[in-house]
Amino acid sequence: MISFGVFETFGVGLLILGFGYLLSKLRIFSVLCLPAAVLGGVFALSVLVLFSYFFELKISFDESPKESLLLAFFASLGLGIDFSKKSNFSKNFFIFLGLCTFIMVLQNLLGITIISLFDKQKELGLIAGSISLSGSFGMGAFWSQVLKTEPHNITNALDISIACATFGVLFGSVLGAPLGAFLIEKFVLKKENSRFESKEKSPSQKELGNELGKALVLFFSKKELKNTIISVLLLAFCVLCASVIKLFISLPAIIFALIFAFILRVLCYFFGVNLAHKNLALLGNFCLALFLALALMSIDLKALLDIGLPLFVLLCLELVLMLFFVFFITFRVFGRDYEAALLSAAQCGLCLGATPIALANLEKLELRFFSSKSALAILCLSGVFFIDFINVLVIWLFLSFL
Repeated sequence: MISFGVFETFGVGLLILGFGYLLSKLRIFSVLCLPAAVLGGVFALSVLVLFSYFFELKISFDESPKESLLLAFFASLGLGIDFSKKSNFSKNFFIFLGLCTFIMVLQNLLGITIISLFDKQKELGLIAGSISLSGSFGMGAFWSQVLKTEPHNITNALDISIACATFGVLFGSVLGAPLGAFLIEKFVLKKENSRFESKEKSPSQKELGNELGKALVLFFSKKELKNTIISVLLLAFCVLCASVIKLFISLPAIIFALIFAFILRVLCYFFGVNLAHKNLALLGNFCLALFLALALMSIDLKALLDIGLPLFVLLCLELVLMLFFVFFITFRVFGRDYEAALLSAAQCGLCLGATPIALANLEKLELRFFSSKSALAILCLSGVFFIDFINVLVIWLFLSFL
């Protein structure tokens, strides 16, 4: 067994992310609209599986960089808020949150129904439902501690939740962006019939090299150097504060990172401190992509293979339910326009994997088509502040009736 430390893990992640960007330039992956981090992560995961199978060599990576990268991304979102532009997304936000709540209820109903047919404990249906899918690894770890005690007595609840969450993350990453691209192209959703305010065309794949060069020049330019230094210091401060507070309050650290970043952004606005918004966006997107690459290459496929037939059948049905829901309900409720396609792809990543998966799906679609600050705001506000709290309530209600 080979164990990689923090720096080795970070270096491998950079290589995988770079390889993913090269793969994303191939026509087949460009058409499918798969994020570069997903391509690199899945490729690395496949290589690790082959090494493990043929050479019986297992490689483990340090998990610590992932949380810091995720915190940095959410902090960049908070610091990058532009108060000069107003976005009217309140109605769509409540609709999106309501649809996510509805799908969590359906996930649990389907889980309990299918597991009952196999004559298994009904709590297993909740684990393979909103606990591990909409809740991902964090929610699975929390509820597994509850379910392994009386009166549930599911001793392997943590292993099952990890396997189910792995399934969700994998398919939420692979299917989300292609689904959004399919909807956009099938219904010919162009710039002119988009309802939201930010409609700038994102750079094409051929222009990415030039755009990256311009971004690097801007990042290190003397004009922006002062603002960039201030922005990076504030970003690091938010990450540090969120990591410390998490030790005392049992809530996801990304919530604190976003809150601290928002407070600092308000203070900078009132005191006239300029931030390098483009550089913040560049850093934030890089951190998200690197986090996703590291997360995918660290997936334990053995746990997924050992999940058992009943749970595997249930997870496949949950996947079908999710695709059916976003195509026939979410997309149509939002008006079958461009924003509806973006939010459908985001919901696929959010309710199968986690918020970072949904954000990666959204970013890839915006890179290929058009940008939407409204869709990004809806997703961040829902995924960071509300989804987990609503999910806890939904799970608690289901457990109380079992």
